[in-house]
Amino acid sequence: MNQRFSAPTQAPALRPGDRVHIVSPAGPVVPELLERGIDRLRQWDLEVIVDDAVYQRRPPFDYLAGDDQTRLNALLNAWSDPDCRAIICSRGGYGTMRLLPDIELETLISQPRLLVGFSDITALHLYIAGVGGLATVHGPVVKSLARHDDDPHRSVDRLHEALFATTERPEPWTGLRTILPGRASGPVLGGNLSLLVALLATPYAPCLDGAILIVEDVGEDDYRVDRLLTALRLAHNTAISGLVLGDFSDCDGVYVASEQLDAFLTKLGAEFDCPVVANAPIGHGGRNVPFPVGVRAELDADEGTVSFCHHAATPSANDHTDGV
Repeated sequence: MNQRFSAPTQAPALRPGDRVHIVSPAGPVVPELLERGIDRLRQWDLEVIVDDAVYQRRPPFDYLAGDDQTRLNALLNAWSDPDCRAIICSRGGYGTMRLLPDIELETLISQPRLLVGFSDITALHLYIAGVGGLATVHGPVVKSLARHDDDPHRSVDRLHEALFATTERPEPWTGLRTILPGRASGPVLGGNLSLLVALLATPYAPCLDGAILIVEDVGEDDYRVDRLLTALRLAHNTAISGLVLGDFSDCDGVYVASEQLDAFLTKLGAEFDCPVVANAPIGHGGRNVPFPVGVRAELDADEGTVSFCHHAATPSANDHTDGV
């Protein structure tokens, strides 16, 4: 069920008073790190439900927020709540891809919800939006909302715009650095590069042919970034129409000095056979502007812009319903 060339299913935009669930499909989080993010959501007049499993650990190795079944149940229970309008992930980390075999896409798509997150949550974006065709929101997790308070790119304000669809379409990205010129259009896919490459050989990754691919990463040694982008370029079903590189935080220092990172990414990006730009405002640092996954976009690498056709959410419905 690949929706690359058809209009995606869209969940209704949020309205004041709506209920949102916070879940942890990947790593655990401590309550103190969520408090400011939860406060921000409540300032938007949302009813915030924090799933009990959000703070769990999986002993003796506690890098997961509970065992796989616990994390899966939390996600599916939140999704099946008839009053739930959005699911916002507490954090990334690792572990989301472990849940994919037990997620029934048809069930989720029949009850459209807005899904928000980034980093390890890329696994859900690729499967739900890329394979299932339900548009999602790649954007800040709850733990990181406070990080963007001084962000000149207005990451949190633009998340509000995305979830409530207060504008006709997302604000275009401008000022991107041209690596390979040209223009392209296609459905937007992507997220964290490591997760994308890890899923390429599985049935949970969409065919990337014709897509505008937006990627970022963090903490990967420079030569590993080369490996990841090379694997993407050489893989089957990855004839992308355009490539947009975001922040690659802490991805230097082994063979590439920090001041050489842009030149390094330019060299790697120039090996692709499509328009390529860099310096997109997404990543693990102080800026992480939301973008709709599964929605068509226009990339103008000559001008250094990306324009999205519409938000992941649809503002057209007068009433919230569970139907498509």
